[in-house]
Amino acid sequence: MSLQNIDFDKNPTVPVQDYDDLAAKGLPGYQAMHVMVSSIMQSLLPEIANLLVVGAGTGMELLQLSQDNPGWQLLGVDPSDDMLAIARDKVKKFDLSTRVEIVKGYCQDLPDTFVYDGATSILVMHFIADDGGKLEFLQSIAKRLKSSAPLIIVDIFGNQNSPEFQLMATSIQKYWGKMGMPPNIIEDGLKKVQSSIHSISETRTIELLEKAGFKDVYRFYTGLWAGGWIAKKI
Repeated sequence: MSLQNIDFDKNPTVPVQDYDDLAAKGLPGYQAMHVMVSSIMQSLLPEIANLLVVGAGTGMELLQLSQDNPGWQLLGVDPSDDMLAIARDKVKKFDLSTRVEIVKGYCQDLPDTFVYDGATSILVMHFIADDGGKLEFLQSIAKRLKSSAPLIIVDIFGNQNSPEFQLMATSIQKYWGKMGMPPNIIEDGLKKVQSSIHSISETRTIELLEKAGFKDVYRFYTGLWAGGWIAKKI
Protein backbone atom coordinates (compact mmCIF):
# COMPACT_ATOMS: atom_id res chain seq x y z
CA MET A 1 0.00 0.00 0.00
CA SER A 2 1.37 3.40 -0.99
CA LEU A 3 0.63 6.83 0.42
CA GLN A 4 -1.63 7.40 -2.57
CA ASN A 5 -4.10 4.96 -1.01
CA ILE A 6 -4.32 7.01 2.19
CA ASP A 7 -6.53 10.10 2.48
CA PHE A 8 -5.08 12.23 5.28
CA ASP A 9 -7.83 14.84 4.93
CA LYS A 10 -10.82 12.51 5.16
CA ASN A 11 -9.25 10.22 7.74
CA PRO A 12 -6.51 12.10 9.63
CA THR A 13 -4.58 10.26 12.32
CA VAL A 14 -5.20 13.25 14.60
CA PRO A 15 -7.32 16.40 14.11
CA VAL A 16 -5.26 18.60 11.81
CA GLN A 17 -5.85 21.75 13.85
CA ASP A 18 -4.40 19.94 16.90
CA TYR A 19 -1.53 18.20 15.11
CA ASP A 20 1.33 20.43 16.22
CA ASP A 21 0.30 20.36 19.87
CA LEU A 22 -0.39 16.62 19.96
CA ALA A 23 2.80 15.77 18.07
CA ALA A 24 4.88 17.81 20.52
CA LYS A 25 3.22 16.08 23.47
CA GLY A 26 2.89 12.63 21.93
CA LEU A 27 6.33 11.92 20.49
CA PRO A 28 9.14 11.88 23.07
CA GLY A 29 11.78 14.42 22.10
CA TYR A 30 9.74 15.75 19.16
CA GLN A 31 11.10 19.29 19.23
CA ALA A 32 14.64 18.20 20.09
CA MET A 33 14.53 15.68 17.24
CA HIS A 34 13.85 18.47 14.75
CA VAL A 35 16.80 20.42 16.12
CA MET A 36 18.93 17.26 15.74
CA VAL A 37 17.79 16.90 12.12
CA SER A 38 18.77 20.49 11.36
CA SER A 39 22.11 20.08 13.14
CA ILE A 40 22.97 16.92 11.20
CA MET A 41 22.06 18.51 7.89
CA GLN A 42 24.17 21.56 8.76
CA SER A 43 27.10 19.25 9.45
CA LEU A 44 26.79 17.57 6.06
CA LEU A 45 25.65 20.28 3.67
CA PRO A 46 27.12 23.58 2.45
CA GLU A 47 25.65 26.98 3.27
CA ILE A 48 23.90 27.00 -0.13
CA ALA A 49 21.78 23.89 -0.69
CA ASN A 50 18.44 22.58 -1.92
CA LEU A 51 16.45 20.26 0.35
CA LEU A 52 13.43 18.06 -0.29
CA VAL A 53 10.99 17.64 2.61
CA VAL A 54 8.75 14.63 1.94
CA GLY A 55 5.54 14.67 3.92
CA ALA A 56 5.90 18.32 4.86
CA GLY A 57 2.66 18.25 6.88
CA THR A 58 2.07 21.38 8.94
CA GLY A 59 5.53 22.68 8.15
CA MET A 60 7.57 21.95 11.29
CA GLU A 61 10.61 20.80 9.29
CA LEU A 62 10.26 23.56 6.73
CA LEU A 63 10.28 26.17 9.49
CA GLN A 64 13.16 24.67 11.47
CA LEU A 65 15.43 24.02 8.50
CA SER A 66 14.79 27.31 6.71
CA GLN A 67 15.17 29.49 9.81
CA ASP A 68 18.38 27.73 10.86
CA ASN A 69 19.89 27.92 7.39
CA PRO A 70 19.22 31.17 5.50
CA GLY A 71 21.09 29.96 2.40
CA TRP A 72 18.95 26.87 1.87
CA GLN A 73 16.06 26.47 -0.57
CA LEU A 74 13.40 23.95 0.46
CA LEU A 75 10.60 22.18 -1.35
CA GLY A 76 7.94 20.54 0.79
CA VAL A 77 5.55 18.00 -0.70
CA ASP A 78 2.49 16.53 1.00
CA PRO A 79 -0.88 15.13 -0.15
CA SER A 80 -2.98 16.85 2.55
CA ASP A 81 -4.66 20.15 1.70
CA ASP A 82 -5.54 20.71 5.36
CA MET A 83 -1.97 20.14 6.58
CA LEU A 84 -0.46 22.29 3.85
CA ALA A 85 -2.81 25.16 4.64
CA ILE A 86 -1.19 25.34 8.08
CA ALA A 87 2.30 25.03 6.55
CA ARG A 88 1.59 27.86 4.11
CA ASP A 89 0.42 30.08 6.96
CA LYS A 90 3.73 29.47 8.76
CA VAL A 91 5.75 30.24 5.63
CA LYS A 92 3.83 33.48 5.19
CA LYS A 93 4.03 34.42 8.87
CA PHE A 94 7.81 34.06 8.98
CA ASP A 95 8.34 35.59 5.51
CA LEU A 96 9.96 32.49 4.03
CA SER A 97 8.15 32.33 0.70
CA THR A 98 11.25 33.24 -1.32
CA ARG A 99 13.07 30.16 -0.01
CA VAL A 100 10.30 27.66 0.74
CA GLU A 101 8.06 26.15 -1.93
CA ILE A 102 5.10 23.94 -1.04
CA VAL A 103 3.57 21.43 -3.45
CA LYS A 104 0.52 19.24 -2.97
CA GLY A 105 1.12 15.66 -4.02
CA TYR A 106 3.57 12.81 -3.60
CA CYS A 107 7.30 12.49 -4.03
CA GLN A 108 6.92 10.26 -7.08
CA ASP A 109 4.90 13.04 -8.76
CA LEU A 110 7.82 15.47 -8.63
CA PRO A 111 10.04 15.94 -11.69
CA ASP A 112 13.14 13.76 -11.48
CA THR A 113 15.12 16.16 -13.64
CA PHE A 114 16.06 18.22 -10.57
CA VAL A 115 18.08 16.53 -7.87
CA TYR A 116 18.43 17.70 -4.27
CA ASP A 117 21.35 18.02 -1.88
CA GLY A 118 19.43 16.31 0.92
CA ALA A 119 15.99 15.11 2.00
CA THR A 120 13.90 14.38 5.07
CA SER A 121 10.94 12.10 5.68
CA ILE A 122 9.64 12.51 9.21
CA LEU A 123 6.72 10.40 10.43
CA VAL A 124 5.70 9.38 6.92
CA MET A 125 6.92 5.91 5.92
CA HIS A 126 5.31 4.15 8.87
CA PHE A 127 1.93 4.80 7.20
CA ILE A 128 2.97 2.65 4.22
CA ALA A 129 2.62 -1.13 4.28
CA ASP A 130 5.75 -3.22 3.72
CA ASP A 131 4.29 -4.89 0.63
CA GLY A 132 6.58 -3.11 -1.79
CA GLY A 133 5.17 0.29 -0.91
CA LYS A 134 7.92 1.26 1.53
CA LEU A 135 10.64 0.33 -0.95
CA GLU A 136 8.90 2.23 -3.75
CA PHE A 137 8.63 5.26 -1.45
CA LEU A 138 12.35 5.23 -0.61
CA GLN A 139 13.29 4.69 -4.26
CA SER A 140 11.22 7.73 -5.26
CA ILE A 141 13.28 9.84 -2.85
CA ALA A 142 16.61 8.31 -3.93
CA LYS A 143 15.78 9.09 -7.56
CA ARG A 144 15.65 12.79 -6.69
CA LEU A 145 18.88 13.01 -4.68
CA LYS A 146 22.45 13.70 -5.72
CA SER A 147 25.11 11.09 -5.07
CA SER A 148 26.21 11.15 -1.40
CA ALA A 149 23.20 13.31 -0.45
CA PRO A 150 21.90 12.63 3.08
CA LEU A 151 18.42 11.33 3.82
CA ILE A 152 16.93 11.49 7.30
CA ILE A 153 13.88 9.41 8.15
CA VAL A 154 11.95 9.20 11.42
CA ASP A 155 9.21 6.65 12.07
CA ILE A 156 7.57 4.50 14.69
CA PHE A 157 9.49 1.24 14.47
CA GLY A 158 9.47 -2.33 15.74
CA ASN A 159 7.55 -5.56 15.29
CA GLN A 160 4.14 -4.82 16.79
CA ASN A 161 3.82 -8.41 18.02
CA SER A 162 7.14 -8.39 19.85
CA PRO A 163 7.48 -8.02 23.64
CA GLU A 164 9.74 -5.01 23.08
CA PHE A 165 7.10 -3.16 21.08
CA GLN A 166 4.38 -4.05 23.56
CA LEU A 167 6.52 -2.60 26.35
CA MET A 168 7.00 0.59 24.37
CA ALA A 169 3.24 0.77 23.67
CA THR A 170 2.51 0.48 27.38
CA SER A 171 5.23 3.00 28.17
CA ILE A 172 3.90 5.47 25.61
CA GLN A 173 0.49 5.39 27.30
CA LYS A 174 2.14 6.32 30.60
CA TYR A 175 4.17 9.00 28.84
CA TRP A 176 1.11 10.52 27.18
CA GLY A 177 -0.63 10.66 30.54
CA LYS A 178 2.34 12.45 32.09
CA MET A 179 2.25 14.93 29.21
CA GLY A 180 -1.34 15.83 30.11
CA MET A 181 -3.14 14.07 27.28
CA PRO A 182 -6.71 13.09 28.31
CA PRO A 183 -7.65 9.37 28.51
CA ASN A 184 -9.94 9.50 25.45
CA ILE A 185 -7.14 10.95 23.30
CA ILE A 186 -4.73 8.29 24.57
CA GLU A 187 -7.18 5.49 23.79
CA ASP A 188 -7.96 6.89 20.35
CA GLY A 189 -4.27 7.38 19.62
CA LEU A 190 -3.46 3.75 20.35
CA LYS A 191 -6.33 2.60 18.14
CA LYS A 192 -5.03 4.76 15.30
CA VAL A 193 -1.55 3.25 15.69
CA GLN A 194 -3.00 -0.25 15.50
CA SER A 195 -5.08 0.55 12.41
CA SER A 196 -2.85 3.00 10.52
CA ILE A 197 0.80 2.33 11.39
CA HIS A 198 2.85 -0.31 9.57
CA SER A 199 5.97 -0.35 11.72
CA ILE A 200 8.97 -2.49 10.87
CA SER A 201 12.13 -3.46 12.70
CA GLU A 202 15.32 -1.42 12.54
CA THR A 203 16.94 -4.30 10.65
CA ARG A 204 14.22 -4.15 8.01
CA THR A 205 14.45 -0.36 7.84
CA ILE A 206 18.16 -0.56 7.08
CA GLU A 207 17.58 -3.35 4.55
CA LEU A 208 15.00 -1.27 2.67
CA LEU A 209 17.21 1.80 2.66
CA GLU A 210 20.09 -0.20 1.21
CA LYS A 211 17.83 -1.78 -1.42
CA ALA A 212 16.61 1.69 -2.39
CA GLY A 213 20.15 2.90 -3.04
CA PHE A 214 21.40 4.24 0.29
CA LYS A 215 24.43 3.35 2.42
CA ASP A 216 26.06 4.20 5.76
CA VAL A 217 22.78 3.92 7.69
CA TYR A 218 22.76 4.56 11.42
CA ARG A 219 20.29 5.64 14.07
CA PHE A 220 20.66 9.10 15.62
CA TYR A 221 17.43 9.37 17.62
CA THR A 222 15.20 7.18 19.77
CA GLY A 223 12.00 8.27 21.48
CA LEU A 224 10.51 5.11 23.02
CA TRP A 225 8.89 3.54 19.94
CA ALA A 226 10.10 6.17 17.46
CA GLY A 227 13.49 6.10 15.76
CA GLY A 228 15.43 8.33 13.42
CA TRP A 229 18.04 7.22 10.89
CA ILE A 230 20.47 8.97 8.61
CA ALA A 231 21.66 7.46 5.32
CA LYS A 232 23.60 8.59 2.27
CA LYS A 233 22.59 8.14 -1.34
CA ILE A 234 25.03 5.85 -3.12
